Amino acid sequence: MNDASAATLGFLRRRRRAHRSPQQRSDRFTALYTVGLYTAIGAWAGFQALRQGPARGGSAVWLTGGGLARVATVALLLGLLAALRYATWQGPVVFTAPEVQFLLSSPLPRAELVRVRLGRGLLVGAAAGAALGLAAFVLLEAELAVPAWPLLAAALCGPAAFGVLAAALGWLVESSPVTARVVLLASPLVLAAAVAAWLGGAAAVGADPWSGPWGWAAGPLVAAAGGRDPGWPLQAALLAVVAVAAVVAAWRTAARVTLEELERRAGTRSGLGASFFMADPRGAALLRHQAVRSLVGVRRLGLRHPRRRWLALPWRDGLSLLRTPGRVGWALVLCGSGALAVAVTPGRRLLAAGAVVVAYLGAARLVEPLRGEADQPDASRQLPWRWGDLILLHTVTPILVLTAIGLAVTFALALAGLVPAPALGMAAAACLQVAAALVWSAAIAGQRGRLGLDQFLTASAMGELAGPLYLVRWFATGPLVALAALLGPILVLQAAAGSPRPRAQAAAANAASLLVTALAIQGAWLRSRHPPD
Repeated sequence: MNDASAATLGFLRRRRRAHRSPQQRSDRFTALYTVGLYTAIGAWAGFQALRQGPARGGSAVWLTGGGLARVATVALLLGLLAALRYATWQGPVVFTAPEVQFLLSSPLPRAELVRVRLGRGLLVGAAAGAALGLAAFVLLEAELAVPAWPLLAAALCGPAAFGVLAAALGWLVESSPVTARVVLLASPLVLAAAVAAWLGGAAAVGADPWSGPWGWAAGPLVAAAGGRDPGWPLQAALLAVVAVAAVVAAWRTAARVTLEELERRAGTRSGLGASFFMADPRGAALLRHQAVRSLVGVRRLGLRHPRRRWLALPWRDGLSLLRTPGRVGWALVLCGSGALAVAVTPGRRLLAAGAVVVAYLGAARLVEPLRGEADQPDASRQLPWRWGDLILLHTVTPILVLTAIGLAVTFALALAGLVPAPALGMAAAACLQVAAALVWSAAIAGQRGRLGLDQFLTASAMGELAGPLYLVRWFATGPLVALAALLGPILVLQAAAGSPRPRAQAAAANAASLLVTALAIQGAWLRSRHPPD
């Protein structure tokens, strides 16, 4: 950078400080102080609460015998995936629209302007990793009562270095559209790898700390907590080398990003600010979807037009899924992960509930056309159906797709020996009913329209306790309905596992009757709905 550019950037920094009022500086300090104070209070309260009831022998043995390694590895891998996917549409370096139009378009070194924001992004990544490590330290120290200082050092340094690595890789993704497309296409595979690492059992315990930077960051923490990981010094060295290399690569490629890419992200940021100001999370989600869709493009595929009128909406929904196959891929990964978790470790109620929620998230990916219909309910008045019938027609294609996914997953688990041969027919026959329960649960949540100012005003009028519960109920309606519909039959079947054949057949009949009753209630409730206001 030459002297003239350095002088110009220095003048720009001084003018920004001059235009920053004392009130703005005071507000920023107050916000940071409040966050730090409440974080310290929460950490101390949680530590004391956990310390009063230390872990039983079984929990401590599970943590030090490989459970901590699996949890930390999977959590860091999912955190890296989330950071890289965030970088495909925002990232660690985001300018505002005026900055792109006036500052970056001026004859100033773009690399220096980007490096200022990149440095902040690296610091934010380190702070986020350190905060995650601090939470892990509080939990582990309270539960295991191991030596505090080695555990604190491992809990802070490893995740902080991993956070810096995630921020640096995020910039490399942000500055390269090709890399961003690779991240988007490979995300389901990474999620499947995380599930395999979680369900790998004893074979994965030794491999997880060496599986990548996410395992290298977890290795010192496992060793400091009393687990067996003799290679943690080498893992820490590898993490440091990779993090430094990523930071150097990101710093050198600061000028590689195009002005058009920064302008696109600035426009998305402006839209996000408007959506959050108007309390419209649905609008923010649509902005993210639009930004990601501009990277992967739209596949121009077609289907034969249906001959019957009632097939028009299923035909349109099928066309939408063909043009955005990522929804089907995510549904396959999520539903397959839930089914695999239940098949590997049957009999655990909490795991079964988690599998239902994960499968619901997969089904919710398939009902996006219904949400689009609820965003503009006036458009449905031009169609020759009532709103309730319109909802049910929109669920035909997702139910069929999810049934096909369920059959594929069932037969794959049977080939792997995880589904007994006598139960294969019953599991295959239940795929349609389970798919309908999941899709209709997602439709119950999706047909309400957007969460807007009316709901926030209602929540604010309900008080400090009832208001947040009202908003939580709004977001948790779909998963709760899915649990109400499917958890009962699952528990009945789990209770009869290993029983004599007559009792198992009676349990299957009871589970089927519970599921049919839940489907009848869901279908009747959906058909009685009216368009959202």
